[in-house]
Amino acid sequence: MIDYYNDMPSGINVIDKMNKELDDLQKKYDALEKKHNEYVKTHRKPVMPKIRINTIDELKIYAEKIYNSVPVFKKIIYDFLNHEGWILEYYRPDRAGTDIMGYAGCGFWDTWETDELKWGNTTAQAFYYEDLCNTQYNLYLKCKLLDELYKLFPEYTERKRGWFHQEIDECFGTVGLTITTILENNCGKTKEQLHDIIYKIIMEQLFGWHGNDLFPNENDGPNSDYIQNIIYYECCEYEILGENFIETDITGGYDWWCQGHGYIEDQSFTCPNCGK
Repeated sequence: MIDYYNDMPSGINVIDKMNKELDDLQKKYDALEKKHNEYVKTHRKPVMPKIRINTIDELKIYAEKIYNSVPVFKKIIYDFLNHEGWILEYYRPDRAGTDIMGYAGCGFWDTWETDELKWGNTTAQAFYYEDLCNTQYNLYLKCKLLDELYKLFPEYTERKRGWFHQEIDECFGTVGLTITTILENNCGKTKEQLHDIIYKIIMEQLFGWHGNDLFPNENDGPNSDYIQNIIYYECCEYEILGENFIETDITGGYDWWCQGHGYIEDQSFTCPNCGK
């Protein structure tokens, strides 16, 4: 009856209102989708860089270079913890910000810094975080380790935050939690013992650990998330990772790996596909 007196049927108004509500919902959805895409883009877990080597002989040489880098990383870490060597070239820690690990003689690890920390022709904050921020003094060690990784893998030219940062941040988080727990519970560890624990946590994250020494044993199976496996040789889609040549006596063949097939049980010194 109401439509008899109106120029436009009431149903049209209802449809218009529903269309407007749908349009508003679509705009909200588009805004949420944009935020989601931005979040995924900035929080996606970085992928380990990969460097393809031309020949197996070159892979052996590169793996040896990685193995021989261990003393360099060791000196970097212990120099920082003992506050000697390379760290003396940089700004002194702000003693007012000293925290529990700093008082325990762990190289002012958790000392808070509110000023810019010099790093070459830039700042440590800009070099590592790409931004200025308050930070702990251990940022210097992060920068030094990152710089050494860049030198170890010159073919990897990506300088934005990535897999190297992720690995360093993860082990530093473990260090902070582990050492703080030890100190708060008065476990009676000496300064030297604390330094050894810190060293092992960092190096295990980067190179892996087996028993009382670095690098996983070949019998432990594939350990592809360590830096020695950034390098690889490929033939017919079959790969050999750098870990094959890290202090390993290879007698039965290489650990060939292929997408879709996994690791080949019957090891061989030649490509499982073409025999070369």
